Parts: sequence; structure tokens; C-alpha cells
Amino acid sequence: MSVTIRSQLIKILLLGLFDVFAIQFAVALGSRISVFLGIGIGVFTIIINIVFLSDRLYPWRWIVPALAGMFLLVVYPIGYSLVVAFTNYGDGHLLTKEQVIAQKVDEHYQPPDAKTYSVTVYRNAANEFRYWLVDEDGDTFVHRPDQPGLVPIAPDDPAYAERNEQGVPTSLDGFIPFERAQILQSATTLQNLVIEAPPNEIRVTTISPLRGIQAQELTPRWQYDPAADTLTNVETGTVYRSERGNFVTGEGDTRQVLQPGFPAYIGFDNFLRVITDARIRDPFWRVFLWTVGFAGGSVFLTLALGLSFAMLLNSRDLPLKPVFRSILIIPYAVPGWLVVTTWRGLLNPAYGPVNLGLESLLNTQIDWFANPVLVKVAILFVNMYLGFPYMMLISLGALQSIPGDMYEAATIDGANGRQQFRWITLPMLLVALAPLLVASFAFNFNNFTVIELFNNGGPPMSAATVAGHSDILLSYTYRLAFSGARGTDYGFAAAIGVFIFFIVGPITYFNFRLTRQFEEAAA
Repeated sequence: MSVTIRSQLIKILLLGLFDVFAIQFAVALGSRISVFLGIGIGVFTIIINIVFLSDRLYPWRWIVPALAGMFLLVVYPIGYSLVVAFTNYGDGHLLTKEQVIAQKVDEHYQPPDAKTYSVTVYRNAANEFRYWLVDEDGDTFVHRPDQPGLVPIAPDDPAYAERNEQGVPTSLDGFIPFERAQILQSATTLQNLVIEAPPNEIRVTTISPLRGIQAQELTPRWQYDPAADTLTNVETGTVYRSERGNFVTGEGDTRQVLQPGFPAYIGFDNFLRVITDARIRDPFWRVFLWTVGFAGGSVFLTLALGLSFAMLLNSRDLPLKPVFRSILIIPYAVPGWLVVTTWRGLLNPAYGPVNLGLESLLNTQIDWFANPVLVKVAILFVNMYLGFPYMMLISLGALQSIPGDMYEAATIDGANGRQQFRWITLPMLLVALAPLLVASFAFNFNNFTVIELFNNGGPPMSAATVAGHSDILLSYTYRLAFSGARGTDYGFAAAIGVFIFFIVGPITYFNFRLTRQFEEAAA
């Protein structure tokens, strides 16, 4: 067998294995999450097969997997969030409409004239069951699972002549009665027992080793009409119509809503809520301004400190450079959550070493967590501590890429150190660092970890809102969607996510435009 044929067979075999996995993955996600997701995976599977089987499309073999990953990890989540933003998906609306209807239809109640039965269970060696039922009037019945309904038994029926002191047969069709201690072992089977007794049905309601087994005649509480899309309460006769994710009845003060509801399209309600609800709208812009200040301030401070250390490490006269470089990189190597919680302890008003030292020097106690201004200062400081090693490393690399001839020429022309930094170092650095500064700004714009771990977004702005003075947009969204009185509200969270996208998008666009201007100026 030639090498070409062997490689083709291996390729087909690997593609076959990939197709089996992809098809199962598409079916599973398509049936459980979204049909469109399943279709998208199927389309990419076909494209991958075409690309890998055609030699003319060889360059695309490196591109298509990346496109598939972008679809699964970027495009689909964005599209799904956009769809959810127009729904009421959240606590109280998690089940599908079909699941809600099935749950309601499965509810039962006991009509006024319904009977209650005492049940004795019999079992044989094949783990098959028979049931002896005695109603409140003393009438006796037998139920065999392979036969519908109840079979009345006369008191003097000779087939059941051998009975115990309670009048219960000692055996039934050769089946042996349960001991009370064995009842719980078959609780699942007993709970699923349904005996037709038109117009009702008999269901087990009590399973207890002490009280035995009790069953009642029950009837479905709800009836669903697919044509009218209504649920009717059989007990009261009330009709509930489907409306915006709930079955409801009445209007105004008489309006009643059935729980749980189901996800439904509610238009722009989530977006209008952000604009019209004063408890959300008023803090929103204050949080937005602090978010921009936090992101911009974090970039400026980390760059300033990181660049300062980078220039120091780039100096030829500095001794022990490897030692200082290793020490300065430590904050970058330690997990961020650990650094934030450590600084939270260091700044603790009661026992934090920093506060104790400041108190002995200034004779005053500083509460970094209760003061709206000081908490922001502390957060910027902690984030600067976390971020300066990264800026130091990239600045050090950029500094070493600047030709030394430019500094020599500037020195000959009489430029001092400040002028060289202003006209040579800084412009050359901005060309290299501008894209990374934009990325750092975008990262800090959504830096949930520092805000949440340091002070949970506090202190609170007021009792009327969940927003805190140190909340950024992402943490504020989290609190609105997951920590409010309404419980989890995925639809509202997605709507605010769309707002954040349209806020961050233009900012990022103008930042990249500014980066391009730096590159054009340098060229």
C-alpha cells in the first residue's frame, strides 16, 4: 500500500471519528439548548469535511477550526445573550411552557365525595405486586397491575377466607404481604401507583412504617385546552390564559398569576426598565463614570509605575538587576484573588497593619471600606499593585527595542534626559504599547474580581438601590440580575450586557483609532 493511499485512509478514519462525535454533540446541544446551535455545529462539521478532503482548500485547514471555535465561544454566546435580552428568562420562568403545563396537569386534589383507602401490599419472588384496599365503609377491593381498576371482593368470598385479625388475607394469589418495615424499600413503586377509578384515580398519599399505606381518590386539578391555550382549574372553574410567560386570570386588582411561569418574548421591556426605573437609571450613570475612571485610572497608574521600574531596570548602572526584576514580578505571579483578599486584611480598619501604622502616625483611624472616596482610592492602589508588573515587563521589552543611536544623536544635539523621554522614549513606547493599553482598559472595564473581592461593591449608595459606590457596570449588573429582590433575572442581565456592549464598543473603537494615529505618526 502506497504512502498516499495510507494517508488518505488515516484521514478518512479520523474524519469519521470526528463526525461521529460532532453529530452526537450537535444532536445533544440542539435538543437540550438550541436548535440553531445544533444546526451551526452540523454546518461546520460539513465544512470541515469538505476542507480536509480537498487538497485545493489546504490553507483553510488552519482557518476553519479557528472559525468553529469563534462561532462556539464568541458568536453564539453573543447571539444567545441578545435573544435572552428580549425575554423574561429567570427565576419563575426557567421551565419551558410544555414543562409548566405538564406540571400543572399532574396536580391532583381530593373531591368532596372521594374515598380514602387503607392499602396492603403483596409481593412474590419475581418482585411483582398485588394490592388489597379497604375503604372507609369497610368495603374491600383487589387491584392487579395487569388489570384495570378495582375488583370488588365480597366479605364471604371463599377465595380470601384465610385472613388475619384485621380482616386482611394472609396471601393474595400466592403473593406474601409486606411487613411494615419493608414498606420504605418499595416507596418509589408505591408512589407511582395509579389505579383508574373513573372519573377519579386512586393514588398513594401516605407511606409510613407506623401508619401503613393510605391511598385516596384524586382528580386532576387542571385541564389544558391547546386550541384556546388556557388552563382551567377544575376545582374552582377559573380559566387562566397564557400571557407574556405566565398563565393569568382577571384584570387589575383581581389579576392572579400562576407560578411557575415560562420563558416568553417580552419585547423591549428589559431595556425600558433600565431607562424608566429610577432605582436603576439614577445610579447607572454614576456607576458608569466610576467604571471609566477605574479603567482609565488603572491603566494610567499601572503604566506609570511599571514604566518607572522598567526604565530603572533598563539602566546600565543598576546593580543586581536579576534580583530586583524577580522581586518586582512577584505580584504578577501570585493569584489575583489572593492579592486582593490579602490587601483587604492589611487595610482592615480594626486590625490591619496599614491602618494601625497610619493611626499611630496620624492619630486618626481611616476606614477604607465605609468612605466612598477612600474605597475607590484603595481599589485603584490594589489594582495598581496587581497590574504594574505586567506593564513593567512589556515596557522593558519595548525600551530595549528602541535603537541606542537615537539617544546618542539626541545627546549630541543637546537634549537632556527629560527631553529625550518626551520626544523619543514616550512616542516609541506608545506605538508598541498602545494596543496593549487598549486591551488593558477593556479588561479593567470589566474587572469584576477586584471590585467584588475587595468590598463587594460597597459602601451602598442608598437603601433604594443595590448599587454601591465602588461598583463598576459589570458588578452592578450582577447585583441587579442575581442579588435583587426578584431573584435571578437572566433576561435583564442580558439586556444590561447589551447596554455595556454599546458603551464599551465605541470607547474601544476610538482607542484603536488613536492607536492607528500613533502608528502613522511613528511611520
